[in-house]
Amino acid sequence: MEFNPEIIEYLTTPVSWLIYEILALFLFLIVIVDAMKRNDDDNERIIRVFEIVGFVFYAVIFENLGVIGTTYDYSLHRFMIFGVVPLSIPMFEASIFYVSLLFAEKLDFPKWSRPFVVAFLGMLQDFTLDPVSIADSRLFNGVTESRWNWQFHYADTFYGIPYFNFSGWFVLMFYYTVLILVGRNYFEKSNNKLKIGFLYITISIILSDLLILSPLTLFLLFAWPFAIKFKNRTAEIIMLLLISMMLVVILAKTGKREKISFKENKIIWIVPLSIHLIDIIITIILGFTYIFVPVFLFSIIHILYIGYYMSKK
Repeated sequence: MEFNPEIIEYLTTPVSWLIYEILALFLFLIVIVDAMKRNDDDNERIIRVFEIVGFVFYAVIFENLGVIGTTYDYSLHRFMIFGVVPLSIPMFEASIFYVSLLFAEKLDFPKWSRPFVVAFLGMLQDFTLDPVSIADSRLFNGVTESRWNWQFHYADTFYGIPYFNFSGWFVLMFYYTVLILVGRNYFEKSNNKLKIGFLYITISIILSDLLILSPLTLFLLFAWPFAIKFKNRTAEIIMLLLISMMLVVILAKTGKREKISFKENKIIWIVPLSIHLIDIIITIILGFTYIFVPVFLFSIIHILYIGYYMSKK
């Protein structure tokens, strides 16, 4: 039996891409295990795991809509694909969601501010993850593809990435976290916890994706309808700066000064540090010198911020 060389090439995943696939699967599995260990009640354990899995479903829908809408596309030279999106993407996002919310809970941030904490930490992670995704390109059948390819182009992007992408990470994390926290209130008061748990997570998945498509998202990403030109670069930068300043102020005002146990909460450190380290290593080994600044700068900011609240006790 002979194989078509083009098919063999299509199924081939470059080593650096494969590393991210394996890392995404590994981190996703360890956050699932961590969620199961943290809860003694069987119902709560099941629901916490389903919240993480629910984020994957939510992100899979969102990311597929982004590709179908020709905003961007992902190279499909991966070993885990759902629709037109590599599963490593929503797995990374779900893992970041879990540890970021856990961080906010362990430090006892006010409930109203926890979605902002999750969004802030998600954006910091994305400022290193995405530049590497764009820089790491390969030639397949005479066509150059990055792990992630933007169809939306204008001059002076953020290392090849439109600025609204980072505001997009804010809404991606914020919407789902808000709805999950609202749902947990009903879950805690319910006598039929499994039914309410599956219901609020399902509703969170659906509503979060609907909010992604709403005028609210257009405003947060592009200042629509106030921007002079829809999807204008200046409007994107202004909204990103406003969102970033809002997050910094909220975290500064609501952040706690006490520390949390590193030993008991090392998962909070492991997930972002693992992703940042791989980003840094790949950047150095493959010589992506032009993205050194964002990869190193935002890795340091992210890790130092989390590390400040960690104690060896």
